[in-house]
Amino acid sequence: MDYNHLTIKLNRMNRFIYVAILVAMGSVLHGLEDLVPLPNLFIPGAKLGFANIVTLIALFLLGRNEALLVTLLRVFLGGLISGNFLNIGFFLALSGGLFAWFGMKMMSKATESVLIISMFGALFHIIGQIFVAFLYLQSTHIFWYLLILLPFAILAGFFTGYISSLVLHYIRNSSTSLNKN
Repeated sequence: MDYNHLTIKLNRMNRFIYVAILVAMGSVLHGLEDLVPLPNLFIPGAKLGFANIVTLIALFLLGRNEALLVTLLRVFLGGLISGNFLNIGFFLALSGGLFAWFGMKMMSKATESVLIISMFGALFHIIGQIFVAFLYLQSTHIFWYLLILLPFAILAGFFTGYISSLVLHYIRNSSTSLNKN
């Protein structure tokens, strides 16, 4: 699908309002994700990445820089709200978010497929988190965990990409186009 035409052409203040709304939505989705019981017996620490839906939406609606801003603000706000600010969980989330944004940014230059961009973002997210875990634990054994996490990341990336593509499709076909504001 061609989503390039979805980029919102707004003045600076309105763009910040959309960023704020997406940050709030990402924070809510992050909180809701903690309520979804995943079978941690299979993959401890694995999450579906609901909050990355808003990063994808920001990437397609606002652009790469605003998607980075949404990611950073979402991670910082989440760290403050959850009480994890500046601990290992915060740095895992920050590295995962930054790596995911970078993967999505690079892949968005090669394709317009929301699913492919999302899956690459999920892969980069896991790689970023494993890198920080390695720095924290100082053990190369943590890299073996990638064998388990990478297939899950592809599935989670597909899921979040699918949801994002539905939202973007709805926006594209909506009678109240964001470009008319």
